[in-house]
Amino acid sequence: MRRLKILVVEDDDDLRALYSYMLAAGGYKVKAVRNGLEALAEIHVNRPDVIVTDIIMPGLSGLDLIVAVRSNDELADLPVVAITSFGERLREEARAAGATDSIDKPTEIARMREVIEAAMSRSSSE
Repeated sequence: MRRLKILVVEDDDDLRALYSYMLAAGGYKVKAVRNGLEALAEIHVNRPDVIVTDIIMPGLSGLDLIVAVRSNDELADLPVVAITSFGERLREEARAAGATDSIDKPTEIARMREVIEAAMSRSSSE
């Protein structure tokens, strides 16, 4: 079975490293970047199967990244999971911007994997 490629977008160095390590340990192929601008560059070089993005980041925010992905015909079907520590209001904004799903931060890695798998399932059935 092919390993899913996950792009983690997180400006906090410790969380980026933690998510990368834990997702890789769960069998995913992980690339991690610090912000939305780096994510857009990476997506065009090596398209992931799923993006997991923080919402509040300097430069290009996670919301802006979601809008950019959804407005690009070649990327519009790419599952995007938004993650935030700022509660339901930002999670709703992320979904309104086009996030496939959203979760609170901090989260258990098992919960993150569950949401990623569900996002992939929804994406492949559409």
